Amino acid sequence: MLRPRARILSLLIAVASAFAPVPPAGSLPSQALGPLSPVPQYGPHAFPVPLTEAERVLREIARTDRAIIDAEGRVRRSGSDKARSDFKNARERQAEAREARYQAFYARANRLTLEARAYVKSAMIQAGPRENDPEVVGRAIDQTDDALDRAKQLLEDAAPMAHRRTFESLRDRQEDARRLYKNGAMRSAYAETRDVRGGVLELLKQCADLPVSRETARKALRRAERALAQTRKEIGPRPVVRAAQLERDAELQLARARSSFARNSFKDALLHSKLVERHLQRAMEARRFATNQSG
Repeated sequence: MLRPRARILSLLIAVASAFAPVPPAGSLPSQALGPLSPVPQYGPHAFPVPLTEAERVLREIARTDRAIIDAEGRVRRSGSDKARSDFKNARERQAEAREARYQAFYARANRLTLEARAYVKSAMIQAGPRENDPEVVGRAIDQTDDALDRAKQLLEDAAPMAHRRTFESLRDRQEDARRLYKNGAMRSAYAETRDVRGGVLELLKQCADLPVSRETARKALRRAERALAQTRKEIGPRPVVRAAQLERDAELQLARARSSFARNSFKDALLHSKLVERHLQRAMEARRFATNQSG
């Protein structure tokens, strides 16, 4: 029999429940016979099962894919020929790494994907600091807006006045960051919105024990359901592998959100609903990346 031993640790990250085997029931051995040999345990391994070589290579290729996705926009907007050249080399090495993996040449595939990642890193250096990129700064502002929205949902029900004042102050500072962004002061806008987001995360930690109403959880669950339906429509019936995996992750989180809501665990329902939206956002990014590569 298994028992849950972990729950959601914070308001940003959901950790799936872990299980540990319960020792089998049985009477103690008599003193005359002495201790019996340990009874084998049949259940989850006490330690992670080592990955096969094929799995390790696949993991490294996936990491490089994510690095390429993250870098593509910045390199394209940078105007740096050297950055674009390095990025082109990265994509070529990554394509060779995939081909080597398909042919089961795992050592070659691993070397090629690491070379691709090194080219990505070089391209990012040539592209310049993140805070100079308007799209990066805009995305950071959107992330802070999302964090503020989550804080607002938690504070709607029974938050102390001090928490509400802190939230209002952070919201005003976020508007200052938005004005800086619109005026072209990218570095200042980036620094301000990052600072605001840090303040929101700290506020969320302080709100960890606040109750979440049924209505707040219901609204979050409905948004997650609409987001999944819309993403399925945009991705289509035959999504790329990475997008399909993220879509399945979103479906799993949605099932957990519904289950939590049915059990009146409204805070868990809210958190799982937010994770649905995050997985779907990443699925759309993976789809756009695949479309750009095929084009």
